Amino acid sequence: MLDKNTNLTHQSKIEFVNSNLRGIGFVNNTKIEVPYSLPGDVYNVTFFKKKRRKPSAKLELVSQTQRSFIPPCSAFTKCGGCCAQHISYQDQFRYKTSSLLESYKKDFEIVPTLYPAQKTFYYRNRMDFAVFPGPIVGQREAGSFRHIVDLETCLIQSKESNEELYRFRNLISKFPNLPYDRKSDSGFLKYFTLRKAKNTSELMTILTFVEEFKNTIEEKEFENVCLKSLKADHILFCFNRRKGEISATGEIKILKGMDSYKELVCGKEFRVPFDSFFQPNPEGFQPILDFMEKEIPDSFDHLVDLFCGSGFFSRIFAHKFLKITGIDSIESSLEIARKQMSLDFPKIDSSYLKVDLFSKHSSSKLKVLFSSSDKDVLIADPPRAGLGEFVLDALKDSKVSYFFTFLVILLRKNQIYGS
Repeated sequence: MLDKNTNLTHQSKIEFVNSNLRGIGFVNNTKIEVPYSLPGDVYNVTFFKKKRRKPSAKLELVSQTQRSFIPPCSAFTKCGGCCAQHISYQDQFRYKTSSLLESYKKDFEIVPTLYPAQKTFYYRNRMDFAVFPGPIVGQREAGSFRHIVDLETCLIQSKESNEELYRFRNLISKFPNLPYDRKSDSGFLKYFTLRKAKNTSELMTILTFVEEFKNTIEEKEFENVCLKSLKADHILFCFNRRKGEISATGEIKILKGMDSYKELVCGKEFRVPFDSFFQPNPEGFQPILDFMEKEIPDSFDHLVDLFCGSGFFSRIFAHKFLKITGIDSIESSLEIARKQMSLDFPKIDSSYLKVDLFSKHSSSKLKVLFSSSDKDVLIADPPRAGLGEFVLDALKDSKVSYFFTFLVILLRKNQIYGS
């Protein structure tokens, strides 16, 4: 059907907004997704196809339904960080949860309790800003990895982080040759990362450079300026390969403070390594922790904590178990988990294993682990990709009695474990 529509212009009206907060319209039987749109918007749609590529659609706005909500960020629609500031949070919440509610009703015959976010701005504890020649400091342009939208502030990170971003922008303006140029393969500085604890005052600043910048005269000069200009509690230089587009990863040099920052959750202290994952919105996560605390039985012995990081769930719920097994692929996080568990809960039999859960080599280890007892509780906090085929395969014949995870991705893929 689509081939017949190629290179022809059609008109489409947005009919509804999906759970990805994109408007949905149709050309004949072909569905199109339109970012930043609302029901009633009308677009001219021209399909085109380049060799060996999937068909794409060129969109031209014809008419727009009246907006009742003004996006608070001036970079909205240009910056790729936010996709729905043209929609009130109440409507965003409804769009995001409606399909999930239907899935629960259909598959489980239950109606879950929904908790809206406590904060809709200034909530995120980590932001990574790309640094490009100019200097330009900002986020990737919507739909493009090659272009950066220059940002003076960001409404989803903390106010303290925005103050540090302001200081950094003033600093880098004095070093126009320092940003790494991806086209000419010149320069050194690739990323500027901010990590701000929510329940302590600690702020961490990480600058990611190409490896060749290490131990140069320029590095020493820039280090001195950073120490004078930046106010974070922890300031780190990070070095990785020239062509790598990964921030806050690689060999580090500590200019100030430590290579981890302190966070408090449920009254427990966590050391968060510079390169590890930590809940990006601890305040918004609290209702989930409260629910799990209530639902985990006191009579069970063993907690299996998959994708455990620095032992977040292990330490929160350790008081309920005699034995804890944590699994993750980042050794620096596992080291912190081992140290904190031995200090906080010396009588608990705890072990933290380095295993890549997306590798087929993990399958046999998981099957042995999951078949050890019928008094096991499993907590899994996977990345966006989900649990992965090897974890799901190991769960099929497991004896795990209680399983806590984030079900949105699993529901969409119809890969739910449980009985």
